[in-house]
Amino acid sequence: MPNEYLAHVLDLLEEHSLRREHVDWTALRAEAFARTEGASSPAEVYGEIQRAVRALGDPHTFFLTPEAVREAFGEGGEGGEDGGAASGTMPTGKIVEGRFALVALPESSGDEAEDERYVGAGVALLRELDAARSAGWIVDLRGNTGGGMYAPLTVLAPLLGEGRIGAFVNAGGEEEGVWSQRDGRIFVDDETLPLPANPLALAAPDAPVAVLTDGDTMSAAEAVVIALRGRPGTRTFGAPTGGVPTGNVAIDLADGAMLVLTVAGEADRTGHAYPAAPIEPDEPAEDALAAAVVWLSSLR
Repeated sequence: MPNEYLAHVLDLLEEHSLRREHVDWTALRAEAFARTEGASSPAEVYGEIQRAVRALGDPHTFFLTPEAVREAFGEGGEGGEDGGAASGTMPTGKIVEGRFALVALPESSGDEAEDERYVGAGVALLRELDAARSAGWIVDLRGNTGGGMYAPLTVLAPLLGEGRIGAFVNAGGEEEGVWSQRDGRIFVDDETLPLPANPLALAAPDAPVAVLTDGDTMSAAEAVVIALRGRPGTRTFGAPTGGVPTGNVAIDLADGAMLVLTVAGEADRTGHAYPAAPIEPDEPAEDALAAAVVWLSSLR
């Protein structure tokens, strides 16, 4: 049983990890099974699983013991798209300098019911801010450490434009899953997500957009940054992002443990692929909001 458990996890890592080519799997397997000979429970092979995860050199892939899963998600809980726990927070916003609409997007949980509420709150917020006839938008992703990418993208649908907004990229550099926005919905290839559409038609959908980032802008939030990259009239401000602009999946294991595995990189609407590294802002700034306001003001 423990050997089968270990073999299953190593198979998942070798077959699906974005960084699988960075590991000598034959040698790793031989050493792992030699060190766990005589193991009588899955818990006794956790150390070898952790060693294999570290060998990938990927901070976005990690292994959680059953105890860690319960602590993070509760007895029956599941993580979001990137293994994140539900945040319970909703989009907020305000008018800045009397003429620019700021939308702060926190983590979304990836939970369907919670994300429906997130989208509903976001649509209502954009409608309220748009009524002020803002001269530009500020999308604040600072402090957003991840969770799900599709709810915040749906909130921003009226600003993203119709058509392609990004894509997942496999280990061979080929696109597998193009993100697009059509009629207020986010699609991956031709599959739409189980979220309500954003029906809002903005007064000025082509208005300039400033994006604020910092070192805690990570994972799904970096996907949102990427979806806005290449949009006309868009510029990023602040500090480099956290450096994990990759897609991953949370895999439940037989004993209640979880493997969160990076399976794809990401590319923007222009086709530019992003390495697993921080995304540098167009304009580095200690006060990202102030810099964004200066830029937006220069356009009017």
